[in-house]
Amino acid sequence: MKKYIVFTLVAAVMVLMQACGGGGNDNPTPTSTTDPNLLNTWKVSQVLENSLDITSEFTQYRITFAESGSSKTYTLVSRTGTTSTGTWALSTDGTSITLTPSGGTAVTLSGVSITATQLKYNADEAGKAGNVNLAFTLIPA
Repeated sequence: MKKYIVFTLVAAVMVLMQACGGGGNDNPTPTSTTDPNLLNTWKVSQVLENSLDITSEFTQYRITFAESGSSKTYTLVSRTGTTSTGTWALSTDGTSITLTPSGGTAVTLSGVSITATQLKYNADEAGKAGNVNLAFTLIPA
């Protein structure tokens, strides 16, 4: 009789575990680690070289960040209207973005701040007297 009770209890526990799914998920849905606000097309609202406003030189500037599965791509229209594409990566702390152009050298945007209405970052650019640091404020295009 004891064997029958033990067998019944074991069977009942197994049925309950099966009905509850065992607490695991064999096929978890992949999630993005990207701030969803970043995935947009952005245009310049303001560009400062130190305290000098040079926004008028960036009227054509646009950058689009896209993500499809594990593929993270960008399209950049420079201030001169030249288009380039490549891949991007957001740092784990969300404060820098590395752009790697197709067949080119990676560029890091620092001091990144992302909201639904604004993208801010700093970038170095070649100027007349060498590299200069520019502060970009972009808004959705």
